Amino acid sequence: MKTKVIRSIIVPLLVSALIHLFTLSVFIFDTFHILPQLLVVFIAVINIFIYPIAPIFYGLQTKDRIGSVIVGTVSILCLFYKLHLNSFIAGDIPETERIINIFTYFGSLTIIGGLEGYFASKEQFDSLIIAIVFMIFWISIFLNGLD
Repeated sequence: MKTKVIRSIIVPLLVSALIHLFTLSVFIFDTFHILPQLLVVFIAVINIFIYPIAPIFYGLQTKDRIGSVIVGTVSILCLFYKLHLNSFIAGDIPETERIINIFTYFGSLTIIGGLEGYFASKEQFDSLIIAIVFMIFWISIFLNGLD
């Protein structure tokens, strides 16, 4: 029982943390000008696709529904924390309409990421197609929400 909890919860949380750390590397490289600009742009493009692809790969590899949903949701919540929650806590609170837009945007990305992981973890080809369609929706919503 203890091993199943570790496999279903702890490992997906670690995978989500690694995804988030990889994404933060772009900010570090860009801030300190460690890498050439073209390589930083390439890594940034990879980061756009790593969030929706990770739950699909995790679900296909492990067939763990709970873990796949965790990988699809927690990494997005970490991104939300990095981009917005710090400013909310610091007292830099935007207008109510902007707050609603932020929560709607990240809420939809989180839900779609979780659904991707859920459908990818099923052992059926039809479910994999549904997960890929969710991935396409995720990318389109993500790109439309950038400002």
